Amino acid sequence: MAARRRSQAAAPASGVDGVAWTTDLIRLEIALWDRVDARLRESHELPLAFFEPLHLISRARANSMRVGDLARGLRITVGGTSKLVDRIERAGLIAREPDPDDRRASRVALTTAGKRKLTAALKTYEAEAGRLLGSVLSPDEQQQMRDYVSRLLTSIDDGEGT
Repeated sequence: MAARRRSQAAAPASGVDGVAWTTDLIRLEIALWDRVDARLRESHELPLAFFEPLHLISRARANSMRVGDLARGLRITVGGTSKLVDRIERAGLIAREPDPDDRRASRVALTTAGKRKLTAALKTYEAEAGRLLGSVLSPDEQQQMRDYVSRLLTSIDDGEGT
């Protein structure tokens, strides 16, 4: 039954151009990234590539994360995340600290400057996203879209989207 559900899910519904709508979704992500990134750089000298890890770390248990967990949250490689962490650390926005559960590992946590920068940038991020999405989608439509995206990401994480 699960295999049948997967095979049905793999084929787009009649009349749906899977390539076109997926391409549009990717283009939407790129356009949103570019607009929010530009606003964060302009207002806070903070690239979106730094904002996202800061935001994830701030929401983590004990306000710190291992690099591998951060990589999973960002959906990028551990090597790429490690390089990104190095850049954010050089900017003084995060610091490495020993992992109390594993002496061989470290965790990354926001510095005071990182917390301040994130707090200010959150308002700008929310305002820009609200301006871009709220002018087109109602709050209910935005929630519905979020639910769809969450469902798709969960499916991919669970291996059903492969």
